[in-house]
Amino acid sequence: MDYEAITALAKHHKQVFGRIVKCEMYKIEEGRMLALSRMHDDFHDINLAVLLDGAFRIEEIGGEMERIPYPCCEKKPMEMLGYLKGIGVLERGGLKKVKERIPRNLGCTHVYEMIESTFRAIFVGSYSIHGQKWEGVLDLDLEENRQLGLQSPVLVDTCYAFNRESLDEKILAQARKKVEEAMKKMAAIDAVKRGE
Repeated sequence: MDYEAITALAKHHKQVFGRIVKCEMYKIEEGRMLALSRMHDDFHDINLAVLLDGAFRIEEIGGEMERIPYPCCEKKPMEMLGYLKGIGVLERGGLKKVKERIPRNLGCTHVYEMIESTFRAIFVGSYSIHGQKWEGVLDLDLEENRQLGLQSPVLVDTCYAFNRESLDEKILAQARKKVEEAMKKMAAIDAVKRGE
């Protein structure tokens, strides 16, 4: 069955559960980032705020539960978030550290899900943020960008698009040449700004 055939099965049936997880990122002063996440479903309304330093480490983290099925959930799982300070969101094993620092029986499955979604959003969003400094100076096509991504230890072998086996040395060389030229342009722009 294809996607359309599978989703057609929902027609004329009552939805029994729905969940939305939303993540937003903001670049703030001094290279810091703010990630805000919200989970809304039939039983929960939970908010999470993660402040990251310039190295994408958790500087501050907090959350609130606006609507939950059990009153006992409200306090302890949110207090436990403080144990996550210092975790590098873009480092391999970051989610594993979350589970090590907050034992399953003291945390919240839904907050774990939010943290995982937030980490993944930060991962994707960090590339668009880093790319902003090259705007108007570096023009890579999608494949050149992907080939450069294959050189990143953070990206390589994380999914099909960044499968190490798809490396194309010729396209990678083109991309590296464009980056080198862009770096020279950026250096010249910086020199003009400094009055050299």
